[in-house]
Amino acid sequence: MLVDTAVWAWIGALAMGAGTVPPLWAWYSRSSATGESHAVYYGTLAGVTGVAALAYLAMAIGVGTLSTAVGELEVVRYVDWLVTTPLILLYLGLLARPSRRVLAGLIGVDVVVIAGGVTAAATGGTVSWVAFGVAGAAYLALVYGLLVSLPRSASAAGDRVRAVFGTLRNITVVLWTLYPVVWLLAPTGFGLLTPATEMLVFVYLDIVSKVGFVVVAVAGADALDRLGADRGVAVGDSVGADAAGERTTALGDD
Repeated sequence: MLVDTAVWAWIGALAMGAGTVPPLWAWYSRSSATGESHAVYYGTLAGVTGVAALAYLAMAIGVGTLSTAVGELEVVRYVDWLVTTPLILLYLGLLARPSRRVLAGLIGVDVVVIAGGVTAAATGGTVSWVAFGVAGAAYLALVYGLLVSLPRSASAAGDRVRAVFGTLRNITVVLWTLYPVVWLLAPTGFGLLTPATEMLVFVYLDIVSKVGFVVVAVAGADALDRLGADRGVAVGDSVGADAAGERTTALGDD
């Protein structure tokens, strides 16, 4: 064991807190400079790391853990993922502007993945492995949606938007694929990792997949101006505004 799990949780809380600063600063500075706040975009990004910071804070002070028949379940971690992963998908949707059906479908499948993970972690034996299998199958569907359905349904255009979307989408797919691998190696699966090592790896993955996502998104915030020039940036009006049959733009396939 390298250090106590609480130490890694504190590192996660600090990193996520620091990761919340760039979108909030960009929101303030860019709205002052251009008059366009892009509040929904920056608010979504700040929500990703802000919620994760609160979750890690809770884990650091020992809140949010539930005793089950197979061990301690960090409920707050799954609540974090249940909130922040849809926010990441929402941000990708804000960039790509797919149909509402496609975006809602992706978020729904994501919820199934998280629910399967919770069930697998909270149970043992056959039930646990069946739940893990369900979550794994749902994750494959989610990856297909991100790589195929979302770009096909996208209505946003422009090389810059396409580039930012592709980078963020690829970061998400690659890093999210590592989570079930860690689950298998951790005490929840084959038990090859100690709880402290499991926490270390999850903190590392969360920092890269969330803080990294937010930093790249803020660095590519100039793409928001391109979206703003394309019929406004309001979320409710942008997602699914066009007829599905007219969408042929393939974002992120460059």
